[in-house]
Amino acid sequence: MNRHEWFLCVDRQTVCRRAGGRRRYNAMRRRKAEARRAAISERLGVNGLCLALMYRGATVALAAAFGVHRTTAWRDLQAITGMGPMIEFVGREGETLFTVRRAYRGGPVVSVTDADGYEIRGAERRNVMRQMRLFRR
Repeated sequence: MNRHEWFLCVDRQTVCRRAGGRRRYNAMRRRKAEARRAAISERLGVNGLCLALMYRGATVALAAAFGVHRTTAWRDLQAITGMGPMIEFVGREGETLFTVRRAYRGGPVVSVTDADGYEIRGAERRNVMRQMRLFRR
């Protein structure tokens, strides 16, 4: 199939087969990433993970050892340590309302903290996540 045929209407069976293929491929990629992250954390240990985050060439060495790009190795380290990107939601007067930390870029939310640095849990966290979805729109 070439790029000009993708817009054509297709039957439901074809749509379901494509979706199943994507689901299977993405599940395989997730399993592979989880296995790689487990191997990295086992190889480095607790002290090694801290050093790897500080040492500039550690991600390049890990990438070479596991046959992935250095950005992938850096994201793996972020996911293992939970030190992913942080998003601050600011009010109209410039004060920080809450902070959301993800495991890695686009990954699951690891923690939600209020302006004083206290972790938000339970129903209040669900409300914050709901507000976060509204900010995106």
